[in-house]
Amino acid sequence: MSDSAPAAESLSTSIPVPVHLRDLLLRLAEGWAPEPIVIGAVRTLRFNELDFSHIASSVGLDGDRLVAKLSGGAYDPQVRRLLPFPMEGELECSCAGGVVVHAADISSVELGGELTIEFADWRVLAGDAPSLWLGRVEGATNIGSGGNLIIERARPDGLRLGRAGHLRLSGANIYYLVQSGERSAPTWRLLIDTGAGVPDREFLERDFLILQFVLGRQFRIVELVGVSEDGSTVASLPGLGTRKNLNRQSAPPVPFERNNSTWVDECWAAVLFQRTSVAVMERPEARVAYALALDSYLDSMTMHVDADYLRLQVALEAFAYWILRLASHEEKMAVKDAAKWKEWVNGNEAAIRSLASPGSEDSLLNKVMSLGRWSSSRVVQSAFLTFDVKLTREMKDELQKRNVIVHQGLMTPGELDADDILRRIALVRTLLVALIARSVGYLGAINGWEIGHLGHALEPEAWWSLQEDERLLALQTYIAED
Repeated sequence: MSDSAPAAESLSTSIPVPVHLRDLLLRLAEGWAPEPIVIGAVRTLRFNELDFSHIASSVGLDGDRLVAKLSGGAYDPQVRRLLPFPMEGELECSCAGGVVVHAADISSVELGGELTIEFADWRVLAGDAPSLWLGRVEGATNIGSGGNLIIERARPDGLRLGRAGHLRLSGANIYYLVQSGERSAPTWRLLIDTGAGVPDREFLERDFLILQFVLGRQFRIVELVGVSEDGSTVASLPGLGTRKNLNRQSAPPVPFERNNSTWVDECWAAVLFQRTSVAVMERPEARVAYALALDSYLDSMTMHVDADYLRLQVALEAFAYWILRLASHEEKMAVKDAAKWKEWVNGNEAAIRSLASPGSEDSLLNKVMSLGRWSSSRVVQSAFLTFDVKLTREMKDELQKRNVIVHQGLMTPGELDADDILRRIALVRTLLVALIARSVGYLGAINGWEIGHLGHALEPEAWWSLQEDERLLALQTYIAED
């Protein structure tokens, strides 16, 4: 359901949300939450094509699991036919009120006086599948006025604040990230508009990873509730995000809400989200590379500096290799034919080893063989050059330091300088963001490695250029008003 970017000259700066969503968004911003799905008494239950309706005692949701309980346990002849109990299988169940349950991906089985099966994947429907899905977001934070979605009712005096404290994002679906409650501890909910029916799980999970990336923060949703336009709960699906323990640190890749001198009017996160979602959707051969890069970015905010730096350096180099492969780019190497060079080295292994100092035979052989591979110190530079972006001397020097962290597990084996360490981490983080951004066609602002006097990251304007058409997209605001 992705909507492609319109031409700059046709852009409108204020766009009303669809009428059928307006009331729902207003209620969400005021703190409304959907009721949980009601799964009534079990009428029929089949597991792996066997009928267990006669001993089905209950089916219900418990956190991030769907739980089915069968009375009789191991004493039931049908259950004994399955022993040892399979950890793969599908459950089909019909319940009172016309509710239908499908479950798969067994996470645990407890066999005693009662058989309890827990499923990590489920679909509960009370009628036709809705196009609107809601989930409470764990790990989100207040974004103040840094969004692109205004949701408000007119005050008694007729005034409106016009604060864009929410987000509207376009990817495989249309997403509305809505906050309510106190600004110091807001509640966040994600409203997903699929346009028709159950969301495609693969697309949804990719977009959720991208959402975390563009906001620079780890999120999780335990359950997605399907609702009708009036807010009635009619369905349930598993939530999103695999992390059980969320890191509370945040490192947004793009300017958000304010910088060191003024408020940021542009919602760069929305533009980066759309560019990344479209690129990943249209390039299936690159999905593994993007997942690795985005996930590593999110895992590099632990404030364990050596671990963060290592993840960023490895992710940057790995993603650069993917960029070169996808661009069918052959970096200039010391040998003209890598395959023939490998064959020659293998054929002359004994002679090469004989020339090594005692104990250094493997090291010499590996160095000779490495002449037929891309150089780790140059692969990132080569990837940037495919987008006509040249690295600064400081960036090149930092890339050379990857060997220390990879081989010793330390950024600096000697005495630490905290400011220098944090700057170096921010520099590699900026390089990873920049390479991802260029690869998806994003030409907007990014955060740099320099920190301003108010503690916000400075944009690397001397190195990174942005296009005004991208700014116009970032200035678009969506409005839901009564």
